[in-house]
Amino acid sequence: MKESGNSRKMDFERPSALFRLEDRLKAVLGERFLYRPFYEKNGGFRGDERVLDFGCGGGVGTRCISSLLTHGGSVTGVDVSSFMLERARKRLREHANAAVLHGDIRALDLGTDAFDVISEVHVLHDIDSNERASYVEALALILRPEGRIWVLEPTRQSHGMPVEEIRALMSRAGLEEVLHEANGKEYRGVFRRKGETT
Repeated sequence: MKESGNSRKMDFERPSALFRLEDRLKAVLGERFLYRPFYEKNGGFRGDERVLDFGCGGGVGTRCISSLLTHGGSVTGVDVSSFMLERARKRLREHANAAVLHGDIRALDLGTDAFDVISEVHVLHDIDSNERASYVEALALILRPEGRIWVLEPTRQSHGMPVEEIRALMSRAGLEEVLHEANGKEYRGVFRRKGETT
């Protein structure tokens, strides 16, 4: 399998000026041009789901999900950066159906089969390639049977990861690809956790 070439180590507690600027731009433009179109292309929400926003960063995607869960659903954002979660908390002050948690998804006690949908937008490629499988396995455990993981990842060699790696990670965790779209810059896919057989 081709290595992604992503060897840089991100400092999420002291994000660079460029990373902070990107967060500000997402706050202004992200919902309209990134998150809402991504969720709509995946079929949207019924409104009553329990959703995990993995690697929620400054909470712009979490805020968008919260506004789409109009029938009793809830969203939990999780991130390792206390710096970014402070921004998320401010952005989510008026969203009663949204919460954020600080920590590594592999260590948080979120229960088994706890979420209907997991949103993963531009997160996996920033995780060390040797640790990605353990993160995906942790996500698969907290996803309910027949639940779905929505994935959006850059695929450029300079910044991203290969589509084949994304698919292999998901498959090894027991997730089946049910929808995908890829171009030279980005991959969008939906993976389903296979239901229990009786």
